[in-house]
Amino acid sequence: MITRYIFGSLENYYLVTRAYNILEYLLLSYLFYLYIKNKLVRNILLFSSIPFCLFCIYDFIVSKAPSLAFYPLITEYLILLLFIIYFFFEVIQESFVEPIYQKAIFWISVAFIINFSGNFFLLLYSVNSFQDEEFRNAFTLIYSSVTILKNILLCIAVTIKENHTDNQFFNDTAIDSQLDNYLPFKNQN
Repeated sequence: MITRYIFGSLENYYLVTRAYNILEYLLLSYLFYLYIKNKLVRNILLFSSIPFCLFCIYDFIVSKAPSLAFYPLITEYLILLLFIIYFFFEVIQESFVEPIYQKAIFWISVAFIINFSGNFFLLLYSVNSFQDEEFRNAFTLIYSSVTILKNILLCIAVTIKENHTDNQFFNDTAIDSQLDNYLPFKNQN
């Protein structure tokens, strides 16, 4: 926003959005790398970032004029959507003591499924229609609505307090809640 509206440079704005696409893909692929249990799928997800970054750089070099990165965005949305669906497939196969909606990763996954699926076909259609002013207004409305919904779900994910009883660290060390003591981290054996 700063490069587009404050500095007035549309070229820098397009460059920043392309860098944001790469950063978003890298961060989300690493996040789901941490939660997916299948080693083959984890490695595919981790090493898919290299071809994706190369594709983004290639698309930037090949583009004749500065423009939005429609093809890298479509590719990012499709790849990450498949991995998020696979993550839910793994979660369904496990039995949990607590419901899945009480975990932050659930809300993060739902937020990005809505974002990616809501914007995937919009971006696919906008490759050829983005020059139309009426379509750009509709594009802005749909893209903004889906992004706001994603951000609301991410806010829910931030407020979720997870139960960490299965974590080894929390079972071994007890934290004394008495802050008046001089030893607040007393090991209670």
